[in-house]
Amino acid sequence: MNHIGMVMYPVGEDRRVAVADMVARAASLLPGQAPLQTFVHHNTLHAFEHLPFEKAVVRAARLFGTEPFQSEAAFHGHLGSGRIQCGDLDAVVGPVTGGDIPIVPGGPTRREFHALRLRHLLDVPRGPALRRLLHETPQLSRFTAHIGERRRAELLRQARRDRRGPAMPGSGARAPVEQLLERLWNRLKRVAPPPREAGRPSPRPRDRILAVTGADPDELVHPLMIRLCAAFLDQGVAYWPMPERERGLLGAFRRLYGRGGGPPDRFLRGLAPELRRQEAESWTAERTVAWALGELAVPERDWAAVIQATLLSLRGWAGMTRQFEHRPDRSPVEARPARLVDHLAVQLTLDAYAARHVVAERLGGRAALTDIDRPPRLAPEPDLELVYEAFVLAQIMPVDTAVFADAGHAAAWLAEVRSFDGIERRRLLHLAYERRHRIGVLDALAAHHALAATRRSPRPVFQAVFCIDEREESLRRHLEEHFPRAETFGYAGFFGVAMIYRGLQDVRPRPLCPVGVTPRHLVVEEPVGGTWPPRRESSRRRRGAWGRLVAVGNRTLVRGGALALVGGLAHLFGLFGHCLLPRLSRSWSRRLGAGAAAGPVTRLAVERVLTGASGDGPLRGYSVSEMADVVSAVLRTTGLGRALCPVVLVVGHGSSSLNNPHESAHDCGATGGGRGGPNARAFAAMANHPGVRANLRDRGIHLPEGTWFVGAYHDTCDDSMTYYDEDLVPERCRAEVGRAQQAVAAACVLAAHERSRRFESAPADLSPGDAPVHVGTRAVDLGQPRPEYGHATNAVCVVGRRSRTRGLFLDRRAFLVSYDPDGDPSGELLAGLLLAAGPVCAGINLEYYFSHVDPVGYGCGTKLPHNITGLLGVMDGHASDLRTGLPWQMVEIHEPVRLLLVVEADPERLAAILRAHPGLNRLVVNGWIRLVAWSPDSGAMRVFRHGVFVPHIPETTVFPVVDRSARFYAGERGHLGCAHAMAAFEAEPPGACDVFDPIGVPVVGHEPAGHGQWTREPR
Repeated sequence: MNHIGMVMYPVGEDRRVAVADMVARAASLLPGQAPLQTFVHHNTLHAFEHLPFEKAVVRAARLFGTEPFQSEAAFHGHLGSGRIQCGDLDAVVGPVTGGDIPIVPGGPTRREFHALRLRHLLDVPRGPALRRLLHETPQLSRFTAHIGERRRAELLRQARRDRRGPAMPGSGARAPVEQLLERLWNRLKRVAPPPREAGRPSPRPRDRILAVTGADPDELVHPLMIRLCAAFLDQGVAYWPMPERERGLLGAFRRLYGRGGGPPDRFLRGLAPELRRQEAESWTAERTVAWALGELAVPERDWAAVIQATLLSLRGWAGMTRQFEHRPDRSPVEARPARLVDHLAVQLTLDAYAARHVVAERLGGRAALTDIDRPPRLAPEPDLELVYEAFVLAQIMPVDTAVFADAGHAAAWLAEVRSFDGIERRRLLHLAYERRHRIGVLDALAAHHALAATRRSPRPVFQAVFCIDEREESLRRHLEEHFPRAETFGYAGFFGVAMIYRGLQDVRPRPLCPVGVTPRHLVVEEPVGGTWPPRRESSRRRRGAWGRLVAVGNRTLVRGGALALVGGLAHLFGLFGHCLLPRLSRSWSRRLGAGAAAGPVTRLAVERVLTGASGDGPLRGYSVSEMADVVSAVLRTTGLGRALCPVVLVVGHGSSSLNNPHESAHDCGATGGGRGGPNARAFAAMANHPGVRANLRDRGIHLPEGTWFVGAYHDTCDDSMTYYDEDLVPERCRAEVGRAQQAVAAACVLAAHERSRRFESAPADLSPGDAPVHVGTRAVDLGQPRPEYGHATNAVCVVGRRSRTRGLFLDRRAFLVSYDPDGDPSGELLAGLLLAAGPVCAGINLEYYFSHVDPVGYGCGTKLPHNITGLLGVMDGHASDLRTGLPWQMVEIHEPVRLLLVVEADPERLAAILRAHPGLNRLVVNGWIRLVAWSPDSGAMRVFRHGVFVPHIPETTVFPVVDRSARFYAGERGHLGCAHAMAAFEAEPPGACDVFDPIGVPVVGHEPAGHGQWTREPR
């Protein structure tokens, strides 16, 4: 017998295989979040994509203890504000089984019951709160506050009719009401069923011990597991690496805790010799798991459930371990790739000793786990929460309370109230919430298409290709409004250049491509001439050595203390500047940095000089044919190649902010959480390459000799622009490039002005000239928890020609993907676009959805207690589970709706693409994204619903018409509807302006003739 009372048995190969299989199945439920430096948005519930969305979120909520939808109170707030309309409620209730049959004689039908119930928010107290309300307040003797005057009068008539016996002394006119309500309560309570079971009890021994003893073994195990995982997975923050790290987590644990003298924790007495025995006998992790489950007295039939529950108890750390197991390139260099089964073996071993310790302390030294059973169930009582809800609804609904004298009718009423529970109501309210959003967007697209068909955009003089990111929607719109002779396109922000990139200052290269792509090409930024100038190289090395000395010394006892004494005062001044004068501090830092370390002129080595790979590593650069493939794909897909201008800007994006652990989440998802500037620069270099142009001519794609591509980078946090390789611009194009840069600079000012309206710290009357200062200060403010809101407004993805959305105010809510259906007769390009844009945009959208509806369960909560841990993620305070998802400060303004994917294609083509690609088909058919086919010819829209495309019938055809977007959003904080901004169709910018900002950007133009009366309704 072992020390807990279970018989030990040998573990055969079959059991090891079974354990490995159980771990693999449980692993699919763990978070898929990468370390902070490569943070990429993904579907939080990726393991449930095989289920319909509405079922998946409910099942996941039961498993994880999270919320599937917004709260009912939040939905009713939207109902009160008009964000949800009564027509939306009636539409989503739809057909109900038996919907035309009254629930009780003379009462509402099921459909009427559902429609009325959705309109009322009832606060049903739970547990002790309900008992207090029933015994200490007069709730059972007076009408609920939810009834109107007509229903109150009807109930009074029923009370007088049903009155039995003389009135109670002193009760006066209230006696009939009290008697009616007392009878109603008693009749419902008499037939009420017992409360629903909370679900199958957790099979974890920890839960059984906690229920019996009141002591939680996890309080002993989790702090130790957190320290072990943080030390093992550390990415270079710790000065002392974890000893024996190269053996893996289980091997290091055995060596550290198997030393003579034993670990210091009281609950781990006897662990050291057991670990030495296991190591001597070369136990695998799978065998250790099986042994620990036996120690914990877990029947084999429950092994899978216990393994799953154990991993989910610290799912953040377990998920990060799994990330390193599947992506060993992200693991620390010194460590053997992490294994989830090692993590499980260590945790279950600790669980076994913690269980023994708690049982011995609380139940006596001879007690064993087999002696512990859950407390006996008490005799079932009626579900008073259900009775109370049914009692209140019987007062609200058009029903004669006398019918409840029949026990069968009372039971039917209770059954209907129970079946239409909070989850079902929130599901329908969510559908109504999404319906209003969908109708608003589709109606606006249809109306704008009809309006734009009567206008002609002026011939462009330059073109700009941006990332499809919804944050670039406002920049593109303002650019076209401010300079109508600009033409913009949207393409995934890696611009087809899937590369491993090493910048001039980078210690090691990193991939810049979508996470689902494995890059094969290495692109290096090199100084012109191949080497640094000797003086600059020497200065760079000295600064690097000093920086490393300080960084390492700060983490040691002696050098850290000395550095604190020597540099503490200087650091204090820097901290003072970052907190109180952030913008001035950044300005001085840049001046000092520019004076001390101006870098050399550089180029990207995009062309492969030598063919073939060097060893097993990546290919150094691209061949001419490979570069032509990249350029051709972008030109054909976007339609950019049909009529090229003399200047084409290729603009990548990213975000830079101070003291922001989730900065990578604000960067470009198409580059795997990196910044898209190098990709834009590489694409421009490829498109300007003479050999690439010659290769494209052989393919029938002609790039005019007078066309020049310029790579650029847009910082979405401070709305600044950086341009690359400007010294290579031919003389013939320099004037046009300068003109384009001026137009983009003005658009950046207006884009900063538009997004500043969402910041509460920005004045409502902030001028465009002050907006760059405001957003720039946020980027460098050490105490700023909201440097930018990232993707918090995402809701729509439009795949099609820009002519269909040009001039439409979409409130920075739409991913805009350029696609020319005329140049894609086979649909091959569209399939590739949807396979890339669909999952990527859905991943962004769904992570924001879940982090908003449950900011603690799915998100990582508020930033205030966050501490960065090992460059892996954040913890709450000094020790917690690794928090996954997004912080509340990133999602607080988000509207949690599923992505509305509008594609300029016929339904037949989209259906064929879905049939050919199961992954995309699963997302669409199961409702994780909502697909709309927008006919390229007629402009008719069809919404994919229940496996078929059904016509969309517009409800609204008139939208606000303004000359510029600023007229519409000025002074507003919340989400806005759509509007037509007609300046994008002007041949030249308006000559007369009512208001100019200090730098000369027109803010509010004149009201052009024929544009209609400006109005703010509807939104």
